[in-house]
Amino acid sequence: MTRNSARPAAPAGDAGTTPAPASAGAGLDPDRLRGIVADVLGIAPDVIADDDNLVALGVDSVKAMTISTELRRYRTRVRFARMIEEPTLAAWWRLAAEGTGDGGRAA
Repeated sequence: MTRNSARPAAPAGDAGTTPAPASAGAGLDPDRLRGIVADVLGIAPDVIADDDNLVALGVDSVKAMTISTELRRYRTRVRFARMIEEPTLAAWWRLAAEGTGDGGRAA
């Protein structure tokens, strides 16, 4: 998988961007998470809204595992089952924040 390390910033004042929790993994922010998901799905990041159902956009079990593995590069662990239970960027960002402050285990 080819990843572009530079992610475009969200437009200023974009109401759809979830604010970054203080406990997010090193270098991980909502735009980078959006970019990871977009890369795995093979779509443009700007077509994924914070509250879109990612399963409906094409995330299946293999893609969710791939995304979970990518998040580990940012010292963030998100349990696969939690990702499938709450398949939106907003939820995954919250789960990513939970997955960094407790020794790398998702809450």
